[in-house]
Amino acid sequence: MNSLEAKRLLEVFRPNGADEADPRFAEALQQVERDPELARWFKGQRSFDKDFAAGLRTLPAPADLKAFILESRKVVRPPFWRDWRVRAAAAAILFVLVVAGGAMATTKPVPFAQFRSTLIDQAWNGESHLDFESSDVARVKQWLVRNFAPSDFALPKGLQGARLHGCRIVEVNGLRVPMICLGDGPKHLHLFAIDGVQLTQLPAEGAPDFEKCGGWKTASWQHGKTTYVLTGMNYQTFVNKFRKMGRWTTSG
Repeated sequence: MNSLEAKRLLEVFRPNGADEADPRFAEALQQVERDPELARWFKGQRSFDKDFAAGLRTLPAPADLKAFILESRKVVRPPFWRDWRVRAAAAAILFVLVVAGGAMATTKPVPFAQFRSTLIDQAWNGESHLDFESSDVARVKQWLVRNFAPSDFALPKGLQGARLHGCRIVEVNGLRVPMICLGDGPKHLHLFAIDGVQLTQLPAEGAPDFEKCGGWKTASWQHGKTTYVLTGMNYQTFVNKFRKMGRWTTSG
């Protein structure tokens, strides 16, 4: 299945999980995992479906709707979009979507340092350490896609030999951030992969930022469209692993 075929199928993917056991949708979701552009589209599609469904739930059904539908089977009527009830419902849904979109557009961007501090604190709020356990990075990414979290991350070269334990999703300021759990020798590491489009004052490209957040030391850097935050590794060890021949090697 190619990306175009997957996109056509996923346009009718139901948000309640009813289609997840269908082999056709499973194949389409695997293509989402392989194609970052398709994954970004699918994330937006799911968000639209959610807003659209929420808008529909706010609309009261006309008292005569059932009779209107039954009657329409018996007589020839003008196209359905000319009926005032259909146009009223469409206008109400459009209003809900515009208001929701406006609220998102006017949300004040959050400084990265503030977001990082909240993220580290929030990561330890809750009873479960991991939401999904697996040593297979492909399965971890597939799980993230199915749970509407970014999956377009790459383990940096310094961590590609680490043992993968699984992942968790940490939600901060409306962003769903994957937390990748790794074991590196005796060290227990957490790598957060953040879609930083709604954040300001991000670390410079290729220049890690070191900061202590609560009881955790953190190293943060950008690569492509993703901002990474690593905890659990002391600064000297980080420098030894990620700086070779005078250059940082934090890319995947």
